[in-house]
Amino acid sequence: MSYTSTSVLRASATAAQAQEIIGLLGYKKVGDGLKVPNRIAGYMWYDDENYRSWSGVELDVYKTPKGPVKVTTRASASRSYWDLVHQNRTLKLLRDLFGGHFQTDAGRNRYWRPDAPAPSPLSSGCYLARWRFHNGLGRAKVYLMNRNLEGPIARDTPSGFDFMDEFNPRLLSNNLVVPYMVAIWEEYFRATFAACLRFSQQREAALKRAKLSHADLEKIAVGSRQIERSIAETFSFQRPTVITENFRLLDQKLDIGGAIKKPYRGRKTTLFQTIEELIEGRNELVHTGQLNLKLFDKQLKAALSDFTEAVNRSYEHIAKHYAFEPNHNY
Repeated sequence: MSYTSTSVLRASATAAQAQEIIGLLGYKKVGDGLKVPNRIAGYMWYDDENYRSWSGVELDVYKTPKGPVKVTTRASASRSYWDLVHQNRTLKLLRDLFGGHFQTDAGRNRYWRPDAPAPSPLSSGCYLARWRFHNGLGRAKVYLMNRNLEGPIARDTPSGFDFMDEFNPRLLSNNLVVPYMVAIWEEYFRATFAACLRFSQQREAALKRAKLSHADLEKIAVGSRQIERSIAETFSFQRPTVITENFRLLDQKLDIGGAIKKPYRGRKTTLFQTIEELIEGRNELVHTGQLNLKLFDKQLKAALSDFTEAVNRSYEHIAKHYAFEPNHNY
């Protein structure tokens, strides 16, 4: 689902005039490689200051030989409060300056209305990290739904002989999914840590632990990377033990490990221990090529579920700690 609009400018307005205003509104020209009839240019607006944009706003300018200039905008259903505000602002300014009319999903010359007030920057940053993990998880699920492993050796149960299972393409495929999952797991915590660090009142301990390189300092100096993100890049966010220690640098009461250790589905082994074991298995594969010969489809799906549950618990714990409402609308 997406939110779209079409602005039809008065006949005397030129495409060059419209494009000048579009640039002043902060849109950047982009190329998608597609040849769309009558389209003059495509633009994108995205504001990463204080995590304002979630999906941004797309914009296209059209002009037929005899017709008026038309400007379309599009924002996905996952747009943020600020994406919506900027989309409305674009419609208003184009109409105020060039006349004509616009059409949105809400009706002719009707603006969209936010469903809720603007979230805090910290809430927005934590949500973005969780949303991106969700999207990454979706890629893994689509891969598993669409892969096609055939042949007698591609078994989904043990053969009884380890030397046979070592050549099972299903086991190799499943094992390769784990490093990918660990990567998006690590990115979730790194991005969340950067957001919490940016708005934390207790930054000193984390700043002292950071070991920024010359390249990091150059990126910070030219504004191509937030200092908090550069600091987060110097920490590891794989093992729950280390993740817990890192977040405690921001506040001793921020206990990520405690949230993950709580009972889960009556298991004797906690999520904390399960994730630690999955990380250990990932390291064995990456560093030695050693496969987990027990990681069949059922076990892999359970692992994906465990990663998701641990991330959800962490996200909700952080939301409770910093007093903002968690958002699970992805």
